[in-house]
Amino acid sequence: MVRRLYNKFNNHFKEESFAELVKSSASTFLVRIGGLVAGYLFTLLVSRLYGPEVLGAHTISLTVLMVFTIIGRLGMDFNIVKHFAKNSQENRWDRIREVYRKTLKVVVPVSLVFTVIYFFAAPLIADKIFHKPHLTPYFRIMSFAVLPMVLRFINAECYRGFRMHRHYAYSQNVSYFLYGTVILGILSQFNSDPLLPNIAFVAALIILAISSTLLIRKRITSKTLEISDEHSPVELLTESAPMLLSGSLMLVSGWINTIILGIFADDAQVGIYSVILKISTLSTFVLMSINAVSAPRFAQLYAAGDTNGLSRYTAQTAKVIFFSSVPIFLMIIFFRHWLLGLFGAEFTAGSTALLVSIAGQFFNVFAGSVGHFLNMTGHQRAFRNIITSSTLINILLCLLLIPKWGIMGSAIAGMVFVAGWNLSAMVYIRRKFNIRTYYWPFRRIAANG
Repeated sequence: MVRRLYNKFNNHFKEESFAELVKSSASTFLVRIGGLVAGYLFTLLVSRLYGPEVLGAHTISLTVLMVFTIIGRLGMDFNIVKHFAKNSQENRWDRIREVYRKTLKVVVPVSLVFTVIYFFAAPLIADKIFHKPHLTPYFRIMSFAVLPMVLRFINAECYRGFRMHRHYAYSQNVSYFLYGTVILGILSQFNSDPLLPNIAFVAALIILAISSTLLIRKRITSKTLEISDEHSPVELLTESAPMLLSGSLMLVSGWINTIILGIFADDAQVGIYSVILKISTLSTFVLMSINAVSAPRFAQLYAAGDTNGLSRYTAQTAKVIFFSSVPIFLMIIFFRHWLLGLFGAEFTAGSTALLVSIAGQFFNVFAGSVGHFLNMTGHQRAFRNIITSSTLINILLCLLLIPKWGIMGSAIAGMVFVAGWNLSAMVYIRRKFNIRTYYWPFRRIAANG
């Protein structure tokens, strides 16, 4: 069987489009490895210096931050990829400059409002929702990261629209963890305050937000000083609304398990669960690298009306994802005890829950780039509906399972959510476009399925 898989991969690599996709993804993949190392170093530093309780408090405050950030982005980060990919191909930099400026004019004031809300509502959130008043200072420090986090998402999607894949991967995966690790490492030499991880995290995001905004502005103005006036802020918001809901629900559902676990369990369990999530998402490492490359390409092929090209390109992404992800799954399964033990002996208690989480991520990888495909081909409303129904099921399962089973209940609910929306989107694309987004080595995928 191994020999058969090898021969199939070797034959596929001889295909020009397959080889091009691999090469385009390689640099992004390598940068993501740096992000992986930086992210684990930050988590490892927090867990080793402060223990699972502080890691849990940091994770809960970060989760609440993401909720405010999701709303503050208004879905405009997803929409900006389509505009930038299409207009850069047409060399309409005046439109790009317009979209970027009007996007910032909307999201910056909204983000500042949510910063104020998060700061002053911190005691209420800590006491009434999580029943943990000691989380108030963690929340208040993290509130200052709302605007920087929003800008991080907006600017990262600008990179992706420009097909600056290494910049996108660095901004999304490396930068703030790297900066945060360095800042935390320095501060911890002078102070052992448990709030330092949050302070370091916020400082890292501020550095990233400033530097990435300056870089995007420089790239746009180097192409043109003109600015068009073809889109109103209301029009951009209208386009972004379906993506806001689907993208928001997908991210919220990824975090809702942590939020509900934080309500019913102690900070230590939340800290252990955060490590489980970090390790399980290793298996989607290749998928995320491919998505960084494929999203703007999906938009371009669909805009050009090249259905055959879209079908072929989707098939190629499925092949790369499958062959590259299987070894990672096997590595995590066989070395899960060792991986968890790196963060401390307490974390090995999550070994079985990690297997459950990995099972969910398998469906994520198997289904392929379904979310990006639907968003970039004008079917964001269908994707929104799929995510909405899956999110409701996830919340229900969390409320039923977490009070009884804690971490395991959260892992089961998360597995059902990830598998549900991926398989539903995969089936929808198959029926709507007659395109397979997945790949199975024992069944040949034709260009049209």
